Amino acid sequence: MRGRLLLLAAALSCLALGTATAQRPTAVVPRGQPDSTGAGRDSIGVPATERITTTEHTVTIDGKAIPYTARAGTMVIRDDAGKPRGSVFYISYSRDKENAATRPITFFFNGGPGSASIWLSMGLMSPRHPEMGPNGLQPAPPYNLVDNPYSPLDVTDLVQVDAMMTGYSRPAPGVKASEFTGANNDIKMFGQFIRGYLDKYDRWGSPKYLFGESYGTFRSAGLAAELQSREGIELNGIMLLGTVLDFQNIRPAPSNDMAFVCFLPTYAATAWYHKKLPADLQGLTLEQVTQQARDYAFGNYLTALARGNMLSQAERVTVAQQVARLTGVSQQFVLNTNLRIDPGIYRTELLRGERETVGRYDSRMIGLNGNAASTRQDYDPSDVAPAGAFMSAFMRYLHNDLDYTTDLQYYMGGHAGRWDYSDLGGAGNLGAGYPSETESLRTAMAKDPYLHVMVGAGYYDMATPFANAEYTFRHLGYDQTYHDRVDFRYYKSGHMAYLNQESATQLKADIARFITSTEHPRNLTD
Repeated sequence: MRGRLLLLAAALSCLALGTATAQRPTAVVPRGQPDSTGAGRDSIGVPATERITTTEHTVTIDGKAIPYTARAGTMVIRDDAGKPRGSVFYISYSRDKENAATRPITFFFNGGPGSASIWLSMGLMSPRHPEMGPNGLQPAPPYNLVDNPYSPLDVTDLVQVDAMMTGYSRPAPGVKASEFTGANNDIKMFGQFIRGYLDKYDRWGSPKYLFGESYGTFRSAGLAAELQSREGIELNGIMLLGTVLDFQNIRPAPSNDMAFVCFLPTYAATAWYHKKLPADLQGLTLEQVTQQARDYAFGNYLTALARGNMLSQAERVTVAQQVARLTGVSQQFVLNTNLRIDPGIYRTELLRGERETVGRYDSRMIGLNGNAASTRQDYDPSDVAPAGAFMSAFMRYLHNDLDYTTDLQYYMGGHAGRWDYSDLGGAGNLGAGYPSETESLRTAMAKDPYLHVMVGAGYYDMATPFANAEYTFRHLGYDQTYHDRVDFRYYKSGHMAYLNQESATQLKADIARFITSTEHPRNLTD
């Protein structure tokens, strides 16, 4: 829903990255292949200038009046010779009457890649946001703009950052947009922005955090290493929501069984929610059902898939029976898929009898296909639910409250061109064609023993399934320190957990707890 990510838009199936966002991802350039589309390579450009508006406000959070100062504008990104290369749009929120030099600060962004950060902003972070329907359902227009009780502004200052060719971020005249896009260029740009922000607003003494959603989680992992090695900046913590650090875990393919395994627990959660499981499973709690699915997925199911066509027919039937039992679809359907259920097809199959589909970003939400027999969704109901309300609320807030206007169009997503992963290099370029930043995060945590990570996961997220994040972090590193510094939090919601009011309350509390517990760590002793 972000970019529409995760923020994530490209052929959604191609980038099952989901970024994170309800984010529309851009297209992806396979490793070693040039971008031949022309999209995003060159830009007419916009004069790189810094124009910032400053306004003062008050928001009520947890029954307390929080006065804050908001700044909306652009920061110029320069080359080594000081020549402007582009401007990055940002909005910052700083709580008044606090020591800015030592108060926690969190830089947050969405994904796509190629998505603006409007989704995380309007969904969770901003002091003002649209009023959504129950459980995050699509509200009726026109939309109400109200105080956001879930904003973590009471515990941390906030900085929304829009990636290049998203929001109002633009390259300078004569500068190619591709110099800022692609995995490595994007990380470098964010690193340069964060260093510039710390300089400009004297925030070097602040406890520093990143909050990434969808592809923003992939960016966060690489950015932690970038800030550490290139900018000399250590972080107190990283918060991830809708996590994907290794694309292998979310891109099913005939030669990649692991993604099928990672999706199975989310299928179980979805079937449980829509009451499609056998009575004995349906009578369990969501947590109990998903634990049974985990145990089977990473046990007998993974073993069976690894054997490929060496399974006997009787063994295939046994596996199909168990998969059908846990996913709510028929045994014959599972056999027809060769025991490997594609997430896109599952979303059209589960409720086919009701002529309905389930959402990708939130599988609780249902939609309608024009052809009820199709194996492809006409649209993602969980993607369209917040889009209109978020855009309307954001523009009203930006123009009327923050007093920021420009002749440029605010790019929600889809303008960054094709996304190149071939430039990742180093740790991020491991694997057989699957981009990964897992090793970048491990290295950053190894170098900084005070760096902690919070992983937020929605049970009904079918873009970045929660088991994919679990598998990634179980293999992040094999020393106890990695396990001890990673904290998983689960929400009865989807990719954008904050859309569900109950989950938003829980997420806000988890953010506050995480920051409070990590902003002033004790010195380690031998």
